[in-house]
Amino acid sequence: MTHDLETSIPMDRPPVELVEEIPSPEAAARKAFVAGAVSAGVVCAVIGTVVGFVLGVQSSLPRRATQEDRSR
Repeated sequence: MTHDLETSIPMDRPPVELVEEIPSPEAAARKAFVAGAVSAGVVCAVIGTVVGFVLGVQSSLPRRATQEDRSR
């Protein structure tokens, strides 16, 4: 079974892409700045939560006897 399919673009009109607005460098820079600020904020919040959790767990654990405590 042989199929003869022609997938050619008609040459009388060039393909056109429609866009809603022309992107400007200022808009792209603003979008990149906002994305970077949001991602940096999320990373700092996660790191702060982890560090706080670890310090909280350490402070709630019973202290191990040190050499000075044993000598008393």
